Amino acid sequence: MLPAKDVTMLLVGHGHYDHLLDVPWVMRKHTPNAIVYGSGTVVHILHAMRDRNRTEDEHWTWVDPERVKNAEPDMATVPGCEGQQGATKSGTWIFSRGGHIRTMPVQSMHANHIPGHTFADGGYTEDLTEVPTSVFGWKQGQSMAWLIDLLDENKKIVYRIHFQDSAATPPCGLPPELHDDKAIDVEILSTGLWRNVDNYPDELLKRSKPRLVLLGHWENFFGNDPSSQKPEPVSEQEAVEIRKAVDSVLRATANHAIVRMPAPLSDVSLPAPQ
Repeated sequence: MLPAKDVTMLLVGHGHYDHLLDVPWVMRKHTPNAIVYGSGTVVHILHAMRDRNRTEDEHWTWVDPERVKNAEPDMATVPGCEGQQGATKSGTWIFSRGGHIRTMPVQSMHANHIPGHTFADGGYTEDLTEVPTSVFGWKQGQSMAWLIDLLDENKKIVYRIHFQDSAATPPCGLPPELHDDKAIDVEILSTGLWRNVDNYPDELLKRSKPRLVLLGHWENFFGNDPSSQKPEPVSEQEAVEIRKAVDSVLRATANHAIVRMPAPLSDVSLPAPQ
């Protein structure tokens, strides 16, 4: 990963190891000015690395606790998502240090890994004293999708992005109706376990109506070379099928969005501002 000293926000959707395990090293070595935003569970896990005097090794590096923020109080709730009852709680925008990015967490869920069961489900209510040593210790916590606005010098929205961190059954993770006349430009879809939830990505694409769809979380992170520009998918067939599913929804809704399945760390051009 290239240095990214100008990055001021790292958005974490949930606490599983494949989403959080490398965040401390990204913070320490690549994004020294970034603040991490995630669930309370994400905060409690990362606080296991708060001892500045401990010697760094391949399994442990220091995490400044001041750079880890709980975004759950800012989360927009979604009635009907995993039994959520009552009226919708409007989310709160979180602004980057420079004021050119704002983001809102949205209540979501995580697809089952096998029928009826999600590994490392649940969360933490207190800070950990040691970093989890098994995948089951990296608990999911509250899953979140993220709505992200890129702003110009006058704080006008130039781009709106919706990031669906994990496959979810609607209405979980659906972008809230903000009534500000700004459409979603880019939809970032997690493709992992997409068959294990209902109406995904159909309902999400119908709601977001993006101009660009980016398919993520498809690569085989157990055996790939991170520097490869042609990483292998977890399943070649699944990579083909999710692309077909996305194309089918776009055709049915007369949406001519561009669809990309980018390699990790590759560049993708945004569509022209509207």
